Amino acid sequence: MHPTDHQPAVTGVEQTPAQTLRGAALYLERHGWIQGDYYRPDATGPFPPACAVGAIRMAAFGSRITDDDCIAAEMRDHARAIDVLVDFLDLTDPPPWDTYGDPSPFTWNDVPGRTADEVTATMRGAADDWDRMHRGAE
Repeated sequence: MHPTDHQPAVTGVEQTPAQTLRGAALYLERHGWIQGDYYRPDATGPFPPACAVGAIRMAAFGSRITDDDCIAAEMRDHARAIDVLVDFLDLTDPPPWDTYGDPSPFTWNDVPGRTADEVTATMRGAADDWDRMHRGAE
């Protein structure tokens, strides 16, 4: 099954933040990257171009859904991946992109001049960093 396909929840098994981030990077490579919104507003298909956070949502949830439709395990996978990405950005690409006092993948994604290659490389870097820190802990 493709990492961004909706997968049924399995009790006791969760996706690591690294898996979610790698799935999000792959999603962006396959379906396109945008700035300014979760998904390209005029996209009608099931796999629209997405921003960094939109791609993480697709990797965690498997489809474009509202927050009300989320189940706990998928929401946890999404939140953990966002946290890992923010921590990695804080270490590797600190402000000035952060104009609101908190690192945000939304503002980081939308920096003028940012490229899709930078976004996917950063997601994979954050995933690799998480794996290095947690290897053997699972």
